[in-house]
Amino acid sequence: MKKIIGQKINLRDINPKDAQSIYDNIKDKRITRYLLTKQPYTIKMARDFIKRVKVDDSHKKAYHFGIEDKKTKKIIGMIGLRSWSHEHRHAEVGYWLGLNYQRQGIMSEALTLVLDFAFKKVKLNRVQAGVMRPNVASAQLLKKLGFKYEGCSRRHFFRNGRWQDDLRFAILKEEYKTKKTRRV
Repeated sequence: MKKIIGQKINLRDINPKDAQSIYDNIKDKRITRYLLTKQPYTIKMARDFIKRVKVDDSHKKAYHFGIEDKKTKKIIGMIGLRSWSHEHRHAEVGYWLGLNYQRQGIMSEALTLVLDFAFKKVKLNRVQAGVMRPNVASAQLLKKLGFKYEGCSRRHFFRNGRWQDDLRFAILKEEYKTKKTRRV
């Protein structure tokens, strides 16, 4: 079982008991509008997601973490590493957080914990991320944590009846070390 201890949150494996809290925090269209999940999000989708995560994690195709509120022990969001290349030592990070928990530093903490895990434990050299163009908050979060903007895949997604650009960001292991040193 994976568990990473943070200050406000823990990152941990998810299990079938978490389906309701996952559903409660992702069902709002304001969350799913920037995700490639179908709308409306259902409790069955949450249960199926948990099953897929277990398979991906067991086959070492990805690392998925539930973002656990330390007080309630409920899952309030997700973060994970996927699109893995063991040979080239890179992966893509993806994440979402329930509306009631946004703008409190929680995702900054979760992303920092995952980057520590990626660079120190898994020994990755690069972590990349994609952001659907209207998602300004996500792009700002990545820049704040030291990710560099690398370019735009124009009209990459068809979402909500419109074409959306995919903004590409990445951070290298040595850039993260430098950024962490400056934060101390």
